[in-house]
Amino acid sequence: MSTAIVPNRVDTLAAPILDGGESDHRAHAVQFYTDGAFLIDELSRFIGSALGAGDSAVVFATKAHRDGLAQGLQSRGLEIARAIEQGRYIALDAAETLAKFMLDGWPDAALFTEIIGSILGQAAAAAARGKNPHISAFGEMVALLWEQGNSEGAVRLEQLWNNLARMYPLFLRCAYPMSAFDREEHGDSFLKICAEHSFVIPLESYTALVSEEQRLRSISHLQQRAQALENEMAERRQVEEALRRTQAQLESMVEQRTTALRQLSSRLLSLQDTERRRIARELHDSLGQYLVGLKLNVEMIRQSPQCEELWAEAEQLMQQCMSEVRTLSYLLHPPTMDAAGFTSAARWYVEGFGQRSGIKVSLDAPDDLGRLPDAIELALFRVLQEALTNVHRHSGASEAHVFIREDAGQVVLEIQDNGRGIPEELLAHFRATGAGMGVGVAGIRERAWELGGSLEVESDSGGTRVRVSIPVTETVQN
Repeated sequence: MSTAIVPNRVDTLAAPILDGGESDHRAHAVQFYTDGAFLIDELSRFIGSALGAGDSAVVFATKAHRDGLAQGLQSRGLEIARAIEQGRYIALDAAETLAKFMLDGWPDAALFTEIIGSILGQAAAAAARGKNPHISAFGEMVALLWEQGNSEGAVRLEQLWNNLARMYPLFLRCAYPMSAFDREEHGDSFLKICAEHSFVIPLESYTALVSEEQRLRSISHLQQRAQALENEMAERRQVEEALRRTQAQLESMVEQRTTALRQLSSRLLSLQDTERRRIARELHDSLGQYLVGLKLNVEMIRQSPQCEELWAEAEQLMQQCMSEVRTLSYLLHPPTMDAAGFTSAARWYVEGFGQRSGIKVSLDAPDDLGRLPDAIELALFRVLQEALTNVHRHSGASEAHVFIREDAGQVVLEIQDNGRGIPEELLAHFRATGAGMGVGVAGIRERAWELGGSLEVESDSGGTRVRVSIPVTETVQN
C-alpha cells in the first residue's frame, strides 16, 4: 500500500507484496466478517486513513453501514462534511447503485463502466491535488447479489471491478458476512470470489491473533475441525443413503402388503359368497330332502296313525334333520368350544374331518391346556379349519398331524401333512409379499397378526408344516 496511508493492523497483515511500480497503486481485497461492529471499525480505519492522507474515498454500502461508518470517521476526528464538499468522500446506497447497471439479473459491463467509472473519475479529480493520489473504495454490491442468490452475478461484478481498477489508482475492498457461506454447496463459489481478489482478509477471530505461532495454531485447529466436519458429513451421507434405502424398502413392503390386503379382501368376499352357496346347497340338498321326506311321512301317518313302521321312519328322519343342523352349526361355530374350550372343539373337528375326507388325522394336545381368551380360541379354530381344508384340497396327503401346546407364554398350533409340498418359488414369493398362495394361508396369517402372533410355513417334497404362534397375555380380554 502507499506510504501516504497509515496502515492498521489488518491492512498490515493482509497487504500484498508490492514492487513499487504501477501495481502498488491497485489492490482488490475481500473482507469476511461475523460482527457488524468489527466491520465498521475496520472500515473507519481503511477509509479514515485515505481521507487523513488527503486521498479520496468512495463507499457503496447499506444505510446502516454508511451511518455507522460516518460515526466512526467522526470519532477519529475527521471532518466528513468538508471531505464531502471537496468531493473526496462519496457515500452512495449500494442497492440503488447496483440497480442502475443490472440488466435481466446480470451486471452489464458497459453500464457498470459508465456509471462507476464516472464516480471514480470525480473522486480521482478531487484527490489529484495531493501527491501520489489514490482512491480507497468500499463496496457491498457484490454481497447484495450473493444475498439474492445470484452467486454468478457476484463473481462477474468482482471481475468488472478488476477491469475498472486498471484505469484508476484504486484500493478496493469488498465485504461479505461469513454467515452467507454456511452450506457445503457454497464452497466452490466462495473460492471463485477469493480468486478474484489480490488478497483476502479472514474473520476477526483470526486477524485478532498477534503472533505467527497463534495463527499457525488457529489454522491447525481449523484444519482439524474441517477434517472432522468432512468425516461427519460423509457419515451423514451414509446414514441418509441407508435411510433412503430403508424408506424405499418400507414403501415397497407397504405397497406389497396393500396389494395383498386388497386381494385378500376380494377373495374373502368371493369366499363368503361361495360359503353361503355351499350352506344353501347343504340345506336344500340334505336337510331339505329330509324335511320333505318327513312331511310326506306325516301325511301318511295321518291316514294310518296306528302304523308303527311309519312312526319309526318319522323318528329316523327327525334324527337325521337334527344331525344335519348340528353339523352345520358346529362347522359355523362349535358350541362345544364355548363350553369346554378350543381343545375339545379341535378333537371334535379333527374326528369329523377324518371321517368326511378319508385322511388319517391325529391330534396331540395337552389335557390341561385350560381356557384361552375367546378371540384366541376362535382364531385357532379357524386356522385349524383352513389348514386342514388346504390339506384336503391341495396337498394330496394321506395323513395329517395336529399339535397343540403352550410354549413360553404362547399357544402354538401346528398342522403337518405328508403331501406333495409347496413349490419353493411360490413359498418365497408369499414370504416376501404375502400373496400368491390363496386366501386360506393369507387369512391364517392375518388372524395371527391381528393377535400379535406369527405364521411359519415350511414345505418340501415330503410335506408341509404350518405353525401359528399367538402370545397369551393378561391384556387379551375375553
